[in-house]
Amino acid sequence: MTRHVVGLALLLAAGCKSQPSGANAALRVGFFPTVTHAAGLVMLERGTLQQAIAPIAVEPKPFRAGPEAMEALFAGAIDACYVGSVPAINAYLRSEGQALRIVAGAAVGGAAFVVGKDSGINGPDQLHGKKLASPQLGNTQDIALRAYLRDHGLKTTDKGGDVQVLPLGSSEIVQLMRSGGLDGAWVPEPTVSRLLHEAGARVLVDEKNGYPTAVLVATTKLAKERPELLAKLVAAHAETVKWIQAHSDEARELTAKAILTHLKKGLPDEVMKDAWSRVTVTAELPTEGLAKVVADGRALGVMPSGGDVAAATDGQWLAKAAK
Repeated sequence: MTRHVVGLALLLAAGCKSQPSGANAALRVGFFPTVTHAAGLVMLERGTLQQAIAPIAVEPKPFRAGPEAMEALFAGAIDACYVGSVPAINAYLRSEGQALRIVAGAAVGGAAFVVGKDSGINGPDQLHGKKLASPQLGNTQDIALRAYLRDHGLKTTDKGGDVQVLPLGSSEIVQLMRSGGLDGAWVPEPTVSRLLHEAGARVLVDEKNGYPTAVLVATTKLAKERPELLAKLVAAHAETVKWIQAHSDEARELTAKAILTHLKKGLPDEVMKDAWSRVTVTAELPTEGLAKVVADGRALGVMPSGGDVAAATDGQWLAKAAK
């Protein structure tokens, strides 16, 4: 066993010891206060999960980044989490399948390749020598951007090419795009819509049917020791997705309310409406999308090889919810 795997095993063991025990221990659910996590936000705002598992309590746990959320999962601080597809897969691979399973989809779409109004970019041929950005090296949008460049015969500067890709936060991306210091960025919502409204940017590629933007993961410990609780969580998630699909405007308002509550700063109505229009909320397990992001990530050298990625998903919980 490698030193890395030994360290991870110790971290998992420490997390298990710190996790509250007993049949009535609260269910701790992680999420991000963002548009692509609408399923989780609306489920919590409407009290759907709370009602489904009562008298067991729900402890919502907001996070800002996928790696942070997955470290909390490794440490036993959360039982389930809404998270991007790449952090979920990386966490599964890092733990050699011990830590988690992807039990449902949550969102697809809601990301885009946006270019500056004065960038002169109208297609891939104009990307030579340009400065681009993604939210984080090796994250879902970073892989999408690098795969797009590769597919069009372009190379990044770290691979001997002439296209620069920088990992930047959303606020910095908006600021640089507004000032002309950045030519383009592949980002998720609501950053896409912020760039359109605040920086006069244009959408070059709308990732409508690309990689899964968000999935629902659960710890293997939860599945093994409290399967009835996980079944109720996935059922509440699936029910919420159906409700969102039938009540789009109301769901958008609840999502905006949750974002304001957790970030202490809301989105303008026009930005929220644009962002909402690009996200497809779904509970379906995105097996094909996950396989594609893994293949692209490994081809680009930003995702570890090895491991049976197909085993990362577990469809039994959605099947139970359907019954």
